[in-house]
Amino acid sequence: MTVPAGIYLRISRDSEGLGLGVKRQRVDCEKLVARMGWDLAQVYEDNDVSATRSKVRPAYTRMMQDVERGVIKAVAVWDVDRLTRTPRELEDVIDHADRLGLKLASVGGDIDLATEQGRMMARMKGTVARYEVEQQRRRLKAKHQELAANGAHIGKRPFGWDFRADRTLTINHEEAAVVRECVDRVLSGQALWKISNDLNSRGITTSSGRQWQTIVLRQMLLRWRNCGVRTHLGKEVGPGQWDPIIDMPTHERVVALLTDPARRTSNRGTEAKYLLTSLAHCGACGRSMVGTNEYSYVLRNGRTRTYAHSYTCPHAGCMKVRRRMADVDDLVTRVVLGVLERDGVQLLGGDPAAATHASDRIAALEAKLALAADQFADDTITSDQLRRVSERLKPQLAQERARLAAAQPSPELAGFAGTGVADAWETADVETRKRIIRFLAMRITINPIGSGNGSTFDPTSVAIEWPP
Repeated sequence: MTVPAGIYLRISRDSEGLGLGVKRQRVDCEKLVARMGWDLAQVYEDNDVSATRSKVRPAYTRMMQDVERGVIKAVAVWDVDRLTRTPRELEDVIDHADRLGLKLASVGGDIDLATEQGRMMARMKGTVARYEVEQQRRRLKAKHQELAANGAHIGKRPFGWDFRADRTLTINHEEAAVVRECVDRVLSGQALWKISNDLNSRGITTSSGRQWQTIVLRQMLLRWRNCGVRTHLGKEVGPGQWDPIIDMPTHERVVALLTDPARRTSNRGTEAKYLLTSLAHCGACGRSMVGTNEYSYVLRNGRTRTYAHSYTCPHAGCMKVRRRMADVDDLVTRVVLGVLERDGVQLLGGDPAAATHASDRIAALEAKLALAADQFADDTITSDQLRRVSERLKPQLAQERARLAAAQPSPELAGFAGTGVADAWETADVETRKRIIRFLAMRITINPIGSGNGSTFDPTSVAIEWPP
């Protein structure tokens, strides 16, 4: 009676994705099955999967299930370390041999699990394989520590950079511009979900060609590589062997913002619906209020009572304040528009004096560069002198341009100042309006009112306070 056999193939790393390692193993294992006189029933292949990690090996799991069901009664492997490199898993295989008569053969030499000598040989091979794994880990750990200390990059291509031929990083200017844009938008108060949706709508993908998700965008913005810092195991080890995309003070602001425990909306993936949800505070308990939909219910006397859209305190132990949303939104909107019409540029992050100074410096530096180019064209300076002038002035020019950008309000908020603010507010979505209220740092408190006084809105019941 022929013995139904399975071949198990595994290679830990297939850097080129060609599967050549398992193909070579399969040829040798098929010859082994024929030599043993077994009947090949199934081939189980785990390509680019380690046998030492906790990650599940699908083909291995399926094979052991087939052993339990009696689908296969023998297993051929290229060597024992292809089957497993953990003594615990090897003992499971030996247990199957004891209970079910499982046979095991390897290209490197037959292993009879039915005998004490065969089991001892299998365990010895497993112990040696485990030792080799631990040695590889030690060497790999030391190598990574050395590369980190030297500022070298390890791993896949990060968004914002390309690989040179020697695997060092050079800035990908198109992606770097996206990184800077995302940094500016986050610092201006825009939600991560909104930035992710916008990038996806524009066809901008991650470095692996996938769509952006909120958590992926957050991880990209938090990495210290963006400002030229090399980290290892979560700790800074020195400068990286690449040019930074943003400066360190800017990155520190991003990290502080995205890791702030008080930041509750950064991972929300839906569009904001109500203007003052989480912004307005309950005058009774001091906690945040939420917007609620309009709803109706039937009273005992058969009449229907309808509640309009409202801001409500949802917190147990309070729930004492409710106010019609349209009235509160109208009051807050009129206050916000009045302030923005008067001095919105300063309130939204603008610094006219700094912007003027940066603009003057940019004009002066560009004039110097143009003069140097004319002098080179007229042969009054050499190419080496032109290079030295450019190398000295261009970093200054980039710095002044960064200062100019920082001295201006966010481009998305530029219209929310002066006489056009009402039109800009009317066309803006709820999320943008909420951002502006956060910029203004106004505290909105909806205070409780006595019973029977809810039919007419009292503007004094909504307190709007400004930072000192």
